[in-house]
Amino acid sequence: MSGINIPTDSAHLSDLSVAEMIEEFGGTVDGQFAKKSMMRKFAGVKPVRGTDTLINRRVGRTELAALTAGVRPPATKTEFGRTSVVVDTVLLARDNRSMLNEFQTDFNARKELAVDHGKELGKKFDQSMLIAGMKGAYATDAGTPDYNGAFGDGKNTVLTGAGDELDPDLFYTGIESVIVAMQEEDIDTDECAIFVRPTQHAVLLNNDKLVDRDFTGNGSDFAAGVIKTVMGCPIMPTNRLVNAALVGHELSNTRNSDFYDVSATEALTRALILHPDALLAGETIPLASDIYFDKIERQWFIDSYMSYGANFRRQDACGAVRAFS
Repeated sequence: MSGINIPTDSAHLSDLSVAEMIEEFGGTVDGQFAKKSMMRKFAGVKPVRGTDTLINRRVGRTELAALTAGVRPPATKTEFGRTSVVVDTVLLARDNRSMLNEFQTDFNARKELAVDHGKELGKKFDQSMLIAGMKGAYATDAGTPDYNGAFGDGKNTVLTGAGDELDPDLFYTGIESVIVAMQEEDIDTDECAIFVRPTQHAVLLNNDKLVDRDFTGNGSDFAAGVIKTVMGCPIMPTNRLVNAALVGHELSNTRNSDFYDVSATEALTRALILHPDALLAGETIPLASDIYFDKIERQWFIDSYMSYGANFRRQDACGAVRAFS
């Protein structure tokens, strides 16, 4: 045989190019992340470039004084300060496929990987944001500077008896007390949201005042399992509110004093009330994806990754209802 018809390269193959594979895979991850992550829509995320620290400036409350005829009015000092968040960790979702794996030709396998990557990164993002809000709910005013009282303490209430978080009326009362405390400090609670575990959402469904048409006209429906609002704040059921002690969170390190770890006491939080301005979030690497073949290891690498951080911006706009212990 002359060998003239024997291929000497891959030009004859009908394979999808690696660049196209990356584009399709990345698009699937982006779509799934947007679908599965609720906190990205709730709290604005700012880009962090040229540094690893995002700073938010604080301005204290201005004091008013009455003007007395013939007397020079005194000047009052307005304090300035800041809060910040550090982005220093990359979260990575990775899968490896062998050289002849079905991944090269099976679009369904690629899609399933993309869906799972997006879902897991979305869940971790939401969990991190809710942890930051939880930390704010239990934080107190640093006191230096005092900002003339412009920033108060985090709002939290502890239920007084074992199992109170399973009582529709007592649990509602706990949420109500936190929202009222915010309103007393002139925080616009109409913009707040209430995050609860599915168990506590079911508890609230059994509160007659929240679903009875004689008390509510907002479309709440017991049969459909829907509660629209409590005290004007929408209810957001989610299993991403940590309910067990968490040690070794992926974003925790010595630099942030293991900020994202959750203590056993903090894990007793059964409802978290947050204003959109309560959180400070930044990202250096937005959600990205890559697919490449390593010639040394002779295997495919399928990666999705992002780098972000979160902190509470205003602890007085964070509230929590904690179970009795």
